[in-house]
Amino acid sequence: MQSTQKSQFRLKKYHTNSTHSQGFTLLELMVVIAIISILASFSAPTFTRQITKAKLIEVQNLASQHQSLVEEFILINGDFPTTSEFDLIKRELEEDSIVKSISVDGQSSDEGNIKLTLNANIGITENQYFNYTRNADKNWACTSDLDSKLLPTQCDSTASSTGEAE
Repeated sequence: MQSTQKSQFRLKKYHTNSTHSQGFTLLELMVVIAIISILASFSAPTFTRQITKAKLIEVQNLASQHQSLVEEFILINGDFPTTSEFDLIKRELEEDSIVKSISVDGQSSDEGNIKLTLNANIGITENQYFNYTRNADKNWACTSDLDSKLLPTQCDSTASSTGEAE
């Protein structure tokens, strides 16, 4: 009988203590929010750069398509297309495209440039560009005035790395 009374006493004592503290204090919640805010502020530039790089895939795809069109034009006609000839063969851009315009310049026989001018977007200022140059060896070289951290590996940057796109 005595052991039953002890076990009942323990149960009562346990139940009274467990109802004492429930939930978090305001200070604990504020500390957690501060920690999350600090972590978010460190990761935001990385996310922004990755979003910009993802959007630049469209530019690379368009450049590749237009390089193929120019190569086909050279095979058929023997020369790099003039501006008016290029306007006839180039692809139409989507309304919401990151690419503002596509043009050719610097043509001489089988050499020339394809320039893709960009619209303003996350990490990109309007009128920044990608320039794809075809040389006499039939190789394409890529240059751009975008920050080198945003460029694909095959492109060289003509801009100084200022960290603006971070």
